Amino acid sequence: MKNFLIKLYTGIRLRGRPQGRRISPLATLKGNVSIGKYSYVSGHADIRGIGSTTRIGSYCSVARGVKILSSGQIHGIDSISTYPFYLIDRALARADFMLHKGDVVIGNDVWIGADAIVMPGVSVGDGAVIGAGAVVTKDVEAFQIVAGVPARPVRKRFAEPVCAAIAASKWWERDYEELKPFVHLICAQDSRGDEGMLETLRMLARTRQHESD
Repeated sequence: MKNFLIKLYTGIRLRGRPQGRRISPLATLKGNVSIGKYSYVSGHADIRGIGSTTRIGSYCSVARGVKILSSGQIHGIDSISTYPFYLIDRALARADFMLHKGDVVIGNDVWIGADAIVMPGVSVGDGAVIGAGAVVTKDVEAFQIVAGVPARPVRKRFAEPVCAAIAASKWWERDYEELKPFVHLICAQDSRGDEGMLETLRMLARTRQHESD
């Protein structure tokens, strides 16, 4: 009953917030989970924040069946038994059986492909892509594409100057109304390549400077 109430409370707390978040009613959100603006979580995703915190940034895409685990899902393997005896003995505290691996931190504009698993204590940088079915056991750098079991780097999404310019722009801090005039440019595969993307980022920077004047 307690677990059901925690799940219900977490789901209502996140689904009830503004700023364009979309959480499928078929997704499970349990414990200390926070999700940034405009991010979406698809059906049958399972995001936990039990025994540690899970933080997901803004404009993130969490696909169907993704699992993000927390310290509460870790079983110790260096003891006689891996069994969580608190399940059968209410006098025992769950916290005493947890292995604390640290928080999961997912950056902004991260795409996590279908059925991928992110293990406890992992950090994923801004703009990263996690391939479908990947099992992420180590930190992922910003703008890195990873895939496989365990997940390994495939390549960076862009050349370093473009990665640096996107990171410096922090476009994900803006509300959609600010980005709306540039959405097609942000999502287009510019025929000018890196220079086209850098020009779009310069345009974004100029609008922010104009707004602050």
